[in-house]
Amino acid sequence: MSASTLKAAARFGDIRIPARIAISGALAIAMASFAVFFMQIALSEDYITPAKAPMGGDYAAFWTAAKAVAAGEAAQIYDPAHFREWLFEIAPPKETWGLTWQYPPTYFFAIALLALLPYGFGYAVWTGGGLALFTAAARGAGVKAEALVLLLAAPTLFQAVITGQNGFLTASLLLGATMLADKRPAAAGLCAALLTMKPQLGLLLPFAYIAGGHWRAFGVAAAGSIVLAGASLAVFGTGPWLAFFESILGAGANVESGRMPLFKMPTAYAAFSLAGFPPVFALALHAVGAAAAVWTTVTIWRRSDNAALKAAVVACGAFLLAPYAYYYELVIMAVPLALLAMQSAREGWRPYEQLILAPLFLIPLVLPGDPIKAGFNLSFVVTVLAFVFVLRRFKAA
Repeated sequence: MSASTLKAAARFGDIRIPARIAISGALAIAMASFAVFFMQIALSEDYITPAKAPMGGDYAAFWTAAKAVAAGEAAQIYDPAHFREWLFEIAPPKETWGLTWQYPPTYFFAIALLALLPYGFGYAVWTGGGLALFTAAARGAGVKAEALVLLLAAPTLFQAVITGQNGFLTASLLLGATMLADKRPAAAGLCAALLTMKPQLGLLLPFAYIAGGHWRAFGVAAAGSIVLAGASLAVFGTGPWLAFFESILGAGANVESGRMPLFKMPTAYAAFSLAGFPPVFALALHAVGAAAAVWTTVTIWRRSDNAALKAAVVACGAFLLAPYAYYYELVIMAVPLALLAMQSAREGWRPYEQLILAPLFLIPLVLPGDPIKAGFNLSFVVTVLAFVFVLRRFKAA
């Protein structure tokens, strides 16, 4: 490669996006996105939008599950056919439902309030409350001023709103579990314990706590998890737990049937499976990515005192370690990456960093993409770019 080509590449990688342009563009995207969203809500009939989707998307699963649990059918809803019966009976009228219930019984505590609320008001409370918690957690972590505007305008937050998922809750818990480990280990451990309601996103926390010597946080997390599980056993009995573990063992069948669509998953296993690799090879390659996530997490938590960097590696590495996770859960990366970007702005941007962050910001706007059973997994690009950015910030430190 010639010297002139190298210089041109360096200039391209050193592109800087002025803050006012970034904010103006982000706000324009957010306003256009939410204008379409609110128009769909306004034109909906029986909570079914003109796009033929239920208002709140997957929120229908949480609301329906809460009603079923209140009716004493906590164990039965783990059966996909029985859960569909509940959806057809009380959820917004839809010709087909592909939702299943696969959360551990501890999650019933998180959705209990929804059993008392009508569908539409419950969606507002569920999503609005989650967003308020997320915003408070972000401000508490140090995201302020222009960075907070960019964060709240990010398409990944828009996805969390329109899908009606629990990304705001899990993002807030993961942020607390990582950012508070040094100064408030008991609070961090409590957040980690609560995160076991969505266990696949917190799999790196034990490695992080052990590597960083955060034994108090580790102990509180372990004890809290046991207490939470015990409380669910006392309230709901053993039936839901047996049904939950049975549903987990059937995850592979759910992938094959399409109930767990791979094109919506930003994980290594999903990416390699869609690329045409046989399942055993996809799992082997996923294991390589998982090992890299664990090694990087242990290294950063052992060597670095940068709380944002430590939070970011756990959040981004979650999608390399867990074989199954969805695009709407990418919001767990948002605050740690925003904090790292703020550090980059203060200390000086390194080449290519803004070119990495720009697609990281924009790609979630077009997710999940077209339904496919083979091909290119765009959501996994977000995982890769985020992990590369974390590695570059670690190297810079």
